[in-house]
Amino acid sequence: MALKYALLGLLTKNEATGYELNQQFKETMIHFWSAHHTQIYRQLVKMEEEGLVSSQVVHQVDYPDKKIYRLEDKGYEALLQWLLSKEILPSNLKDDLLLQVSLFQLIPSEEAIAFLERAKEQHMFGHGLMEKWRESHFPEGQFNQEDLGEYLTSEFGKRYMQHWMEWCDWAIDVIKSTKEKGSDEE
Repeated sequence: MALKYALLGLLTKNEATGYELNQQFKETMIHFWSAHHTQIYRQLVKMEEEGLVSSQVVHQVDYPDKKIYRLEDKGYEALLQWLLSKEILPSNLKDDLLLQVSLFQLIPSEEAIAFLERAKEQHMFGHGLMEKWRESHFPEGQFNQEDLGEYLTSEFGKRYMQHWMEWCDWAIDVIKSTKEKGSDEE
């Protein structure tokens, strides 16, 4: 359901093809929402059927035809209604990495630590990409009013990555100290 509003939000900026929307989604929303490109295309079809967006097919000679989507007034109204709704629900956390961590008691400590070190490296990489993206889009923390949402959510993404890195260090220390206590008891 929220994917619909994410796409409507992207279309408030300008008309776009499904491919362009997928790229924009990856650049601006991947740190707090995920969707596969097939989900995006299916959602665009549904939104067009609902009259929230319209599309125009552009014929191309050397490339496949492309469909350009445009936000309709009905779509803008639906987006505003959703955005201004008073209900705030708890975040829906689904994290495969944490699911794996929840089962660490089944593997040796060394394997758990190696897993956490890889997770930390992955989040360090993501943090670096986020920093580069933010610097290119918001140099020296400057942003325009129409970029407020992207600025705020990209900061959340950056802090989320930082939190993961710090948590990995903490979890590794816990595992090492638990392992040392176990060695002392033997």
